[in-house]
Amino acid sequence: MATKTPLQEKTEQLEQAVTDVKTKVEGKVQEVKAKIEDKVEDVKAKVEDKVENVKAKVEDKAEAVEVKFDAVKEKAAEQAAQLEAEAKEAGASFQEQVRQLKEDFLVRFNDFRDKFTLSQDDLIELKEVIKIEFASIVEEFSKLSKEVKDDVSQFSTKHKEHVAETLQRTKNNAVEAWHKVKEVDEKKATEEEPVKKDKATEDVK
Repeated sequence: MATKTPLQEKTEQLEQAVTDVKTKVEGKVQEVKAKIEDKVEDVKAKVEDKVENVKAKVEDKAEAVEVKFDAVKEKAAEQAAQLEAEAKEAGASFQEQVRQLKEDFLVRFNDFRDKFTLSQDDLIELKEVIKIEFASIVEEFSKLSKEVKDDVSQFSTKHKEHVAETLQRTKNNAVEAWHKVKEVDEKKATEEEPVKKDKATEDVK
């Protein structure tokens, strides 16, 4: 067996040292890679869980909003039906009063006609009386018509205002709920981020 020169021995020792270092480095790299992969999987799982949590919360809020909107629509439909019924009732009342006025006018006209003779003066007087009575009836018609229009307009205005207020309140509640969910999730993410960074640094070390 040939004797190794000092240079050969040093070279072999150096090569062995390099091999040992490479082995240690590769082992450390694999260890770090495994930790990083575990950390990534853990973070991914937490993110997915958080996304699902947020989605569930948003879906719950959306369902609550949808229920509220359904309630609003149902209430609006009820009020619309009530408004229509009240308008029909007011219209029927108006028509009944018009019918009564017509009957009253005919009764008065026949009464006047029976009382007066057919002389020229009487005809002129009858004409004037009819003009006065007719003007009175027109005035009554106008008054009743205005009352009916005012009533219907008042019903319609109250109905629209109530529906608008309810829809706006529901919209505001939905937006507020969304912001609360978003703020809670952002706060949690902000609090967890430094902890994740510190833990990752410790694992690498």
